[in-house]
Parts: sequence; structure tokens; C-alpha cells
Amino acid sequence: MKILQSLSEIKDLISERNPKILNLPNQFSKNTDIDPDYSYTIQKEFEVEGKATFENKLSKVKVSPTEAGKSSFSWNGKKYDLESEYCIKGNHNIQLGEVKVIEHPLAWMLAYGLYADFSLVESSFPTFDYCDRVYLDGSSNNLKKLEKRKKISVSSPFSLVWEKGYCIIEPSENGEDLILDHQVDYPGTTVGRSRILTEFTPEKFSFFGDARTTAFRAKKDAENFYQIGLAGGLKDYPFTLENVLLLDEDKIYNPREKFIDPDSGYNFEFMCHEIIDIVSWLRFVEEKYNGRFVGKMTTFLFDHHKQIDIAGFVSNPEELTKIGVEIQN
Repeated sequence: MKILQSLSEIKDLISERNPKILNLPNQFSKNTDIDPDYSYTIQKEFEVEGKATFENKLSKVKVSPTEAGKSSFSWNGKKYDLESEYCIKGNHNIQLGEVKVIEHPLAWMLAYGLYADFSLVESSFPTFDYCDRVYLDGSSNNLKKLEKRKKISVSSPFSLVWEKGYCIIEPSENGEDLILDHQVDYPGTTVGRSRILTEFTPEKFSFFGDARTTAFRAKKDAENFYQIGLAGGLKDYPFTLENVLLLDEDKIYNPREKFIDPDSGYNFEFMCHEIIDIVSWLRFVEEKYNGRFVGKMTTFLFDHHKQIDIAGFVSNPEELTKIGVEIQN
């Protein structure tokens, strides 16, 4: 990856972004009791159950309280603190040690300022029919407010640029919000070059946190997947028409009414799940520096392996110092 810090270089980098920007409809919000200035944990442990993503076996995940100032993920007698140095670039997911597909619970933790311990029966998290809703339900009326947390941000803008894709991190303008500006690039019209700009808040996440994992396929493959889904799903992978949003270049096969904007008719579920995926790495930063990250993140073609790269980079104060950037609070 290449590091850019010049404002002119960063401006050139984003010059070809889609000028048409999507904004989440006002109704895409749900009231919560979360105060973003505080951290939280679980009062009482709870379990969620589903088919493990890679093992395709019925599995349970136990979510437990922690007050140690560090979250952890455990499987097969091994426990990993949520530190980027333990990340592994596995099969299109964020893997922590031997624990796989942690990006979805990380997004929930980021939205709620949550510290928790996760214990898995299988090595990979399940792919749930409603993504993070199982955690939202399990934590409903089950949160304990911890200490007030400081706001953290970067001292100056910088961008990490890969062969394809980039992530730009900028300081917060008002010292309060996390702003996301994300663009994708797919063939056809269902998604295409969609770009979304939104604040990342507990209220918005509580609405769209159940957006499903997406499966974009060419039309012929998508039709085959759809027929497989109608027949009950794949035998060796927990794919169904309930836990995956299936689409091709010009068709969504299994839309959910909740995500359709009544004014424009646009289906936001794909982009909402993109938000879940792209923000998850910031939870590493928050746990490293013990605070709430505020600022702006601008991304393009920002996959899970790139997120592991930037999580490691930003969580390393020495690397940041080399380019003259600090984490400020």
C-alpha cells in the first residue's frame, strides 16, 4: 500500500467519485438509550445460535460481560484480545487468530461503544438471517454503562492506497461525529457506482444492523443460486435466500421491504451491509486508544484484507509518527 498525505494528491484521488450521493432516508433510524460518550458492556451473558459460516454446522456464540477494557474472542481453548496484530488474512473476512468472520459483531460493538467477550463453539461466526439483529436483541435492556470515554481522531488527513481501492482518514470537523463516504463499483444498475454519505450513529445502526450479507453474481450464476435457494440452499455452505441478499446486474432476487425507500424506490440493503463491513476495523482503533473515534472515512473498493492493513497501521503509533500523524484526544 502507498501512503498519501498531500491534500492535492488526496483531492486527485477522489476526483472521479460519483457526484450523485445517496443519503439514508430519515426513517432509517431507531431510538436507543445509547450515549455515545460512554462505553458499555453486557449485564448478563446471552447466547446466539446459527450455522457456522465455514463449517456449516449448528453453532452457538456466547456473549459475555467484560470490564477489563479489552474485548476478546475465544475458540478451542484459545483466547484472543481484540488487537490488530492477531489478525490473519483469511477467506474474505476479518479473522482474529483462529476466529473467523468477526466483522459483523465488531460493527455492533463500534456502534454501541461496547466491550464484550465472545466464545464460539466453531471457529467461524454464523451468517445470520438478520445479520447483527441477534446481538441487538440480546443486548436490549441488557447493557451496563461503564466509564465516559474520550473522543479520539487523527491530527491530519492521510490515505492508504492499494493497487485497487483506498481509504482516506480525516480529522473530525465538529469533534462529534463519525462520517462515512463509501463508494462501490459493480456492473449493471442494481448497485453500479453507488456512493453513500452518512453519519454512523447507534440510532442508524439499530435500524440497518440487520442488513444481510450480499451475494452479487452474474445473471446466469444468480439464477442458479436463486433456484438453489428455493430448494433449501447449498449443502456445504449455509447459503439461503433468508441470510443472503442475492442480486445480479439488474435484479434483486429477494428484497426486503424494510430497506426500500418509499420516495425513490431505491433498495438500500446492499449499501447498508457495506457500511457494516467497512466500519468494523475502527473498533480495533477504539480499543487500542481507549476512546470513541470521530472523523471522516472515505473509501472505495475497501475489502476486509485492506481493513486488516489499515487497522494494523493506525494501531501502531510508531508507524503513524513516521508520517507525522498522531491519534489525538
